[in-house]
Amino acid sequence: MQKPLAHLARKQGALRTILQHNSTREQLAKQIHRNSLTDSLSILENSGYTGDTAIFILANLQTLEVGA
Repeated sequence: MQKPLAHLARKQGALRTILQHNSTREQLAKQIHRNSLTDSLSILENSGYTGDTAIFILANLQTLEVGA
């Protein structure tokens, strides 16, 4: 069963809003898909998101299944 297009648009829109650079978005999506949380947090921190904010963003992106 395919996911609805609206769900896919939310996932892509969330990443675009958070990270401006294509390569960074791709790296983050790949790390989330691999469940590599430490690397995902490092990417977010290098993009200026630290501490609880980075954890909050990561948790929400996982909920949206960005890496899937």
